[in-house]
Amino acid sequence: MSTISVAFVEADKDSRAQLEYALSFASQEIISYRINDATSTIEAEVADEEAGARASEKIQELVQRYANPAFGLPKSVDFRQERDLPVRDAWSELLRRRWVTPVGEGHVILRGPAAQLAGLIDYKIEHMFADTFQAEREYYPATILCKSLDRIHHFISFPEHIDFVGHLQRDLGVIDQFSVECKEKGWSPDLTEGKMAKTDFAICPSCCYHCYEGMEDWKLEAPGRCTTMSVACHRYEGTNHRTMSRLRAFTQRDVVWVGQTPFVIESRAKAEGLIVEWAKDWELSGTLETANDMFFTDDYSIKASFQRQQQAKKELRLHIPFEMQAISVFSSNFHAMTFGKAFNITLGGRPATSGCIGWGIERWVYAIFSQFGLDFDKWPAAPKHEFAAYQAATRRPSGSPSS
Repeated sequence: MSTISVAFVEADKDSRAQLEYALSFASQEIISYRINDATSTIEAEVADEEAGARASEKIQELVQRYANPAFGLPKSVDFRQERDLPVRDAWSELLRRRWVTPVGEGHVILRGPAAQLAGLIDYKIEHMFADTFQAEREYYPATILCKSLDRIHHFISFPEHIDFVGHLQRDLGVIDQFSVECKEKGWSPDLTEGKMAKTDFAICPSCCYHCYEGMEDWKLEAPGRCTTMSVACHRYEGTNHRTMSRLRAFTQRDVVWVGQTPFVIESRAKAEGLIVEWAKDWELSGTLETANDMFFTDDYSIKASFQRQQQAKKELRLHIPFEMQAISVFSSNFHAMTFGKAFNITLGGRPATSGCIGWGIERWVYAIFSQFGLDFDKWPAAPKHEFAAYQAATRRPSGSPSS
């Protein structure tokens, strides 16, 4: 094993966070890495010196990419609420009680109170947001056409995220050979080599994409329409999958507006007011602030700066004391005419405007347990009361395996 060291200069806190995230995708030859603040270097372990030279070049490329955002990343905090929170390892305790079980990289099963809390969050979204905006419920598949992702430039902005869907070739010999080899050797990734059909689908990386795809060539009536949906989404994020802060497979719930610009902007603003109301009522520690997506491509700074400057993306970020970070559990997004143009959705002869708000259900569960603990009697009054009422209404037992 060999260690390489690459110097870097930290531009600002946000750029550093982007760099740390992106390092996960720098090279498969990197075994592990860390940022050494004392020496202002990135230290990485690789197999040998030859691999080190290649990895060092790629790390230097990322350092350059994130060192100096072209227009800066201005931050605006619309809401801040802080509480003194104990540092508790909620992840380990959730695993110990078997309320959460990992079943592969970035995949978890929720059961017992964790599953019930996820149900409460979805229930609250339905009644506090979907009902308020009279959102029409829609149901979507978990997969999406690759050509649809191409039309909205997802492959250009987030190529690292995609989990493609594959299947065996429609060939009797190929199928029989695969079955026999699995019987004889047990399955392994090598057995699919040369046997897979061409890829035309991916697992949805975002909840709302089907909404626009499904409205292709629609002519809307003023002021537009509002929909809500829940989708099992996938985003591959390298070695960033840990605890429930960043899962590879997660449940996303959205409310989407498509129509006239004032309709979208005013609805989005009202929704942001409602999420602040929720955070205050539940005594959650966090902020609602401007944000940007974790763009990985070399035009990162232009895209990220545009989102920040236009306040096109805002996030409710909740503190996770044990991890010494805050995670996004809710996002509010303004797309302008991006999807209206991509799918020819029009209103009054012009491309429709769109915007959406979204919740990561598993992140909400993790953040709440991290802030309040697993003893419900010690929770703040509002979430404790609502959780107890939800359990009673759904007639589900409060206990689950604990050892």
